[in-house]
Parts: sequence; structure tokens; C-alpha cells
Amino acid sequence: MALKPWLGFSLCSCLALTGCGAKAPEGTGGFQLSPNGSACPAGYAVSNSDYTSTNVSALSPTGAVLSESVISSGSAPPGLTTALSGDVVFPSTAPASGKLLLIDRYPNSVLTWVEPSTGVVSQQLPVGTGFAANPHDYLELAKDKAYVSRYESNPTPGRGDFDAGGDLLIVDPSANAITGRIDLTAEGDGAFLPRADRLLLVGHEVWVSLHRFDADFKSAGDARIVGLNPSQNEISWTLDLPGTANCGGVARSPSGNLVALACSGAYSDVDSEQKPAEALRSDLVLLDATQEPPVVLRHFAAATQLGAPLGSTIAFASETLLVAVALGDATANRTDLAFTLDTQEGTPHVLLDAGAAFALGEVQCAPGCSDSCFLADAQANELHLWKIVGGALVPGPSVHTDPSIGLPPRAIGRL
Repeated sequence: MALKPWLGFSLCSCLALTGCGAKAPEGTGGFQLSPNGSACPAGYAVSNSDYTSTNVSALSPTGAVLSESVISSGSAPPGLTTALSGDVVFPSTAPASGKLLLIDRYPNSVLTWVEPSTGVVSQQLPVGTGFAANPHDYLELAKDKAYVSRYESNPTPGRGDFDAGGDLLIVDPSANAITGRIDLTAEGDGAFLPRADRLLLVGHEVWVSLHRFDADFKSAGDARIVGLNPSQNEISWTLDLPGTANCGGVARSPSGNLVALACSGAYSDVDSEQKPAEALRSDLVLLDATQEPPVVLRHFAAATQLGAPLGSTIAFASETLLVAVALGDATANRTDLAFTLDTQEGTPHVLLDAGAAFALGEVQCAPGCSDSCFLADAQANELHLWKIVGGALVPGPSVHTDPSIGLPPRAIGRL
């Protein structure tokens, strides 16, 4: 039976870890950031997890460990009413408030705000509204307004406020309250649910990537991007991407003119001989973000060339150099690969072989800032670090984010 996208890596990785289920340590306090007043990250948060427990660490922009354990599943600081699960990620865009925002996805469906300097929880907001909503992203638009993408749809809505799912919740962080929702279901989609994933602010619009799987993840529609006008909380345009599915990786170039999508395809797809074809709709897509709606500039057949579907992470190391991941498969004896792709050349080049499947997590790059790229590697239990030099990646020393308990790094978020 095919595993759900949000569950497949969790279960398989957990079974491979001897420490699966280990309790994370008590939080050891906050850390100091040096805000630079620019778009450059002031630091990074790292979610170390065996998918049963989580420990959140913090790094400087260059990879120095600022705190091994800001907060964890074993923490009980004031303000924390729901303990962290093993499925904690960060917003795609760092909140302007400067708070460390934790998205506790499944099954908790809770947002947790942490004060970085102290590690104290300032507030928590359940966003499940009566069901396991599986929030995937958070985008802060103002002190009193943010969007939360909810991946799941409620099969029995109508029992409470804002309980339909398949939407963007509108929340007021200053009041710690839900104030509305934007329905992302579309007429004519049939069994395909929206499956709202990543959020991206492009100019005055908010882009939302939709995975469009059915309720049982047995089939998927073409990938879709929708653009919203946040002043009206209304959809302005819709862009379908025929031949692609499950675009979980989204990144914007340093200039802001380009957006890249890493699409994983659907495990339910079959080829002409009725054999599984995981990479059939896996693709790397480049969009012109200066137009409304955006225009597809190019498709890169990276999945076909690498013989594996792409993972749900991607980053720009320069205006033309992308860093992404190809997924392994334990049953097929295929390992995870990190690769680069120059958008002017169009050919993927292997950067790293993880030596195992379900190993490589999120990638983050900061071109023009620290000129560094970080990649989470659960198999090596470290972050790989590369320096961006002359448009190329030069290996640097690895970073051990959780040396005390040893939970492997999975997700990386900007601060």
C-alpha cells in the first residue's frame, strides 16, 4: 500500500533509526541573534527528529551552533500546553516579528511561537478546528495577519467554525485567534482535494502550491499554483502545470524574478506497461515571477536524467544555480542524491550521495548573504555545508546540530 507523502518518509526513516522513539532533552534556553535589517537570514532553526520526538536547535548564518536545544518534546516551559510531536517544521519565510515559529503538523496541528532570546513559549494556537488539519506553512503578512496552509480536508465539516480544511486559515497572531479562511477547493476538481502546501510572497501577491491528491492518495491531479490578493483575501489567478504533480519544493531567486518548483510526481502513476513510474510527473520547473499569472520558462528533466523522483526541497545558490534532492528507494536499492542544476545549462550534477534512502531533508542557501548552503542529512546525522564561491559550491565543515541526544536533522528554517 502506498504511503501518504507526509507519512512515507516518517515511517521508513523511523524504522531505520535505532534511536526511534528516544525522548528529546529538556530545552537549554534561548540564543542571541544579530538582525541585519536586510533580507539575509539572521540565523537558522533546525528540527532534529526521529519522527517521534523533536529537538529544535539554532545556528548562526555561517553554521555556528547557538543553542543545541532551544525547545524540545521533553520541554515544559511556561506557555507550552501542547508538547511538540515528532513532525515539526518551520515557515518557508521567516516571520517579520522575529519570533521562532514552529509548525507542529500531524496530528497536533498547532502553531507555537517561541521567543528566541529566552526559549520561552509566548503563545500556541491550535489550527486543527476539530480535525487533524496538518498545517504545512505559515506566512506572516502583518502583526495582526498571517496565512496558514492546511493540507488536509475535513470529511465531516460543519461541526465548528472554520472546520472544512483544504484552505488557508487567516489568523491574527497579536490576538492569537483564527479570523477567517480562504477556500481553495475548485469546481470541477472531482475527487482531488487542494492539499495546500507552500506559501510564497511575490510582490503584493501570495502564491500557494497545491498538491491535489485525492483523499486516499491513490491519484493526483496536475500540480497547481494559485495567486491571492491578501488585501481582499481572494484568489486572483490559477496556474495548472500539466505533466507535473506534487510540487513540494518552492524557491525564489535572489533577484526575485524567478521561482523554481521541485515536483515529486505521484507514486500511483504507472507507465504504458502498467509498471510503477515514480518519476513520470516529477519535474523541475522554472517560472517567470515578473508576470501575472507567472509564465513557465522551462522544464528540466532532472528526474528522468537522475532516474529518481525529486524531493520536496529546492534552493537558489545563485541567480542561475539550483540545489535540490532526488529521492532514494530502499526496496529498489536506490539512495538519496543531492544535485545542482545550472538553469542556463540544464543538466543535473550530483553533489552528494547520502548512501541511504529517506536520508536527505531540507536545503537552505543564502547567496549574497553568508554565501552558504546547508543540507540536512539524517543518515550522516549532520548538516552538510557548502560555501558559494564564484557560482560554484565548495564543501565546508559539517555541522552537528544535536550532539547531546543525537536526533537527526530534518528541517531547516530561516530566522
